[in-house]
Amino acid sequence: MTELRRPELLDPKRHDRSRFDCGDESLNEWLRRFSGQSRRAHTAATWVIANRDDVVVAYASLAMTGINLVAAPAPLAKHSPDPVPALLCGRLGVDRSYASLGVGTALVAHVLATAVEMNQAAAMKAVVVTAISPEARDWWTRFGFEPFETTPDCLDLYLLTKDIQRTLDGLTR
Repeated sequence: MTELRRPELLDPKRHDRSRFDCGDESLNEWLRRFSGQSRRAHTAATWVIANRDDVVVAYASLAMTGINLVAAPAPLAKHSPDPVPALLCGRLGVDRSYASLGVGTALVAHVLATAVEMNQAAAMKAVVVTAISPEARDWWTRFGFEPFETTPDCLDLYLLTKDIQRTLDGLTR
């Protein structure tokens, strides 16, 4: 098994993104072409897990967002301003050669721990994500994420900040 590093912020000069392939070209392309630009523009921070040769094997992009109060599900809207402050996990991908090894779960744990830390300095009501497919939606729901709507095709999910610790505790058992 290849030794993997802890999640760290992407360093475009050090981390090799060229070999990353999660099986979804839009996720591959975003990492290769836009992750560095997004950081320089202060629109998204990309966290990566790399091997000892600095080849990226997984990544997640994070940004702050606001959710329109009238579009928010009741638990998210309750006692919230408009817009509802949230942390957006805009993209998450794991290289196919590392799929089903827990690397994605480790990255979700890092994202949620980061949200807990950030919430101390700048409050947010939830972590939100738009799943890329119904299968990805099902994967996110394993971590306690709830759909915005009850329709079967809804890919927008949220996890209330108050519930993050329960999810993290479940991941460390």
